[in-house]
Amino acid sequence: MDQSVSTPLEKIKECIELEQSFILQGGAGSGKTETLKRIVGFCSENHPDKKIVCITHTNKAVDEIVERVGLGIEVSTIHSFISELVKPYKRNLLKLLPELFYLPLFEELGIEHYDGDDKTRKAEEHKRFKTLHESLANWRSIVLQEDTEKVIGKREYDKDPRSFYTSLNNDIEQLNEAIAEIIKRHHFNEVVYNDTQFDSFKSATFGHNGLIKIAALLFSHYSNLGRIVRDKYDYIFIDEYQDTDENIIHSLIYSTPNKGLTIGLFGDSEQAIYEGGIGSAKRFIDDGKLTLIEKEDNFRCSRQVIDVANKLRSDGLTQKVAFKKTNGIMETAEEREGSATFYYSIKPPAPDKPAPPKKRDSDEIKSDYQIAKAQYEQQLAEYKLEISRRLEDLTVFAQADIGEHVLLKLPNKSVARDAGFGHLYELFDGRFRDTREEIKKHLDRLQFGQLAELLRLFNSSAADNRAYNKLIRLLKKKGFFIKTKQDKRELHHILQELSSSNEAAYTVMNRAVLAGLISLSESHQSYLKRKDCELERIGKDNNIHAFKKLQESGCNTKNQMCDYIKQNNGTGLTVEAIEEHYEQLAKDVQSEKFYSGLFGSELIFNEVLAFYKYEGDDSNFMTMHKTKGTGIENVVVVLDEFNWPKYDFGSCFRPETDNPARKALTRKLLYVACSRAKKNLRCVRLLNSSGELRNIENYFDNLVPVNLQVTVHPQGLDSEIM
Repeated sequence: MDQSVSTPLEKIKECIELEQSFILQGGAGSGKTETLKRIVGFCSENHPDKKIVCITHTNKAVDEIVERVGLGIEVSTIHSFISELVKPYKRNLLKLLPELFYLPLFEELGIEHYDGDDKTRKAEEHKRFKTLHESLANWRSIVLQEDTEKVIGKREYDKDPRSFYTSLNNDIEQLNEAIAEIIKRHHFNEVVYNDTQFDSFKSATFGHNGLIKIAALLFSHYSNLGRIVRDKYDYIFIDEYQDTDENIIHSLIYSTPNKGLTIGLFGDSEQAIYEGGIGSAKRFIDDGKLTLIEKEDNFRCSRQVIDVANKLRSDGLTQKVAFKKTNGIMETAEEREGSATFYYSIKPPAPDKPAPPKKRDSDEIKSDYQIAKAQYEQQLAEYKLEISRRLEDLTVFAQADIGEHVLLKLPNKSVARDAGFGHLYELFDGRFRDTREEIKKHLDRLQFGQLAELLRLFNSSAADNRAYNKLIRLLKKKGFFIKTKQDKRELHHILQELSSSNEAAYTVMNRAVLAGLISLSESHQSYLKRKDCELERIGKDNNIHAFKKLQESGCNTKNQMCDYIKQNNGTGLTVEAIEEHYEQLAKDVQSEKFYSGLFGSELIFNEVLAFYKYEGDDSNFMTMHKTKGTGIENVVVVLDEFNWPKYDFGSCFRPETDNPARKALTRKLLYVACSRAKKNLRCVRLLNSSGELRNIENYFDNLVPVNLQVTVHPQGLDSEIM
């Protein structure tokens, strides 16, 4: 490419003329979508006989691009694009469909995988074996209607693990053969994309994830598909490429001919904060398949915000202030001035954990330890409350004089409560680490996402005819047909009832199933089967019953239970049983509470709808995960993990870390959040020590210490806060 070509737009135009695929990498506010619009206009004007398709990820984004590029250009979500692409090849789809459902065989990981630690290897290999065995049991019950023997315990497993691997793999192969045989009975015309999140071997259909996987399989098995894509399109432009599945990008780039098709990727690898996307396209650049074009402009942020955002990037791209023209008037440098400030306070020291007694210590010393341990646990609980209070006070201080602004932080209990799904959040927060992700995963498996989408379309249909048409299309795919006006009235009645229902969540789901709005997926049935088996096992286990009685007596730790058993008869458990099985018993009790909560009367359907409204950006509550693509005048970002183990904001400012992957993911999230601020950015964090300041000073020029020794009262800031 001619290096004298100056602007990214001109470089892309040269790629178009040379039929060279490219990637436009630009930071937040760089005008990538505006560039896409101009390139579409250039292609339409200079090559009117050539076919263009623009691909993005959501229907909302489709509407935004259509608004930018105008009608007459094909604009599609990635799923719609792929669906239309593979739809004609149903015979081929039927051949490949079983691969969506096959269980993988168990492959043993050697000791080198565990850095030579044989004890860890044995424990982790048994966990992997147990997990795959559970999946096998679920699928065998659905596919073969057969029960599976209970998974072998670790003690027995360790005697001859490879014999158990062999037996497990034989059962998996038998299951996979049965799945292939069932699918083979279908006519190829039955193989369709069902526009849901679920694949179904019984109906020979595939959902969102299955669509992506089977499309990649088609590309890899049938080389003609790449040439067909080339013959159908001249330009494929993908917006926000970092969120596109890697298999699709790989297939389009490596399976299509080098000439005759130009692929253009528009996006930013530093904004890859969602799972399932390709993230970086560096390997395609290194292979010479894509020409890298960097866009250094920033038309959104103040100079101070840009300076912080640049330091958070890891790819070397440095953004610069780019002035925009509004109504013919160019903005000035003064208008792009703002601030970037880091507010901090030092955490008080945590209480010291008492040293456990030694085996040879007297009973009196051991008793003193139990008292000290109980005091420590109380102090730790009070300390955590104090830290939460201080973080809230620090945040209030940072918000005091910034004017109208948006507060960004990770989803947590308070956000969930304010957004209307607090009980749902607490139900999952007590059992899982990545609470929000687990909520979505479980609710989607139980098809609440499908039901929420049907109700969303129904509630939008009065003002949007497209929503009504999509609603009818989705119901038709599920076998729900409207033939008469009475059918239409009955549909309207049931959807209206479900939308306003204050019944228990799963009661509403059952009503939707009985009405024919939802057809139970295999994944849903598997979930119910596993739940029923777990509750049946727990209900028959006398040890679990005795364990719950101990908890009701106020014993909340292993040591408390052991002491109670020593001092009381008839507990139904021995000290040895508690010592050996405490973790599993506690997990079983927690599982029982979780299932009872999820399927019981306390979880109201309105909370489920509130969660999906929040997830779909239809609520007024913004968090760090929900700010991409938006510019906000003033932003306050709270750098606290809120028990999210996948993030570590402190690592963002340290040169080295023991978990590089977690650091990279956190930096990207922080970059996305900070770069939303158009004018003023304020970041808030409680530091473990003043030593952290040396690292933070490399990112922020303005650091403000806040003394939080006293409480911030509801009436306003206490005068002693400095």
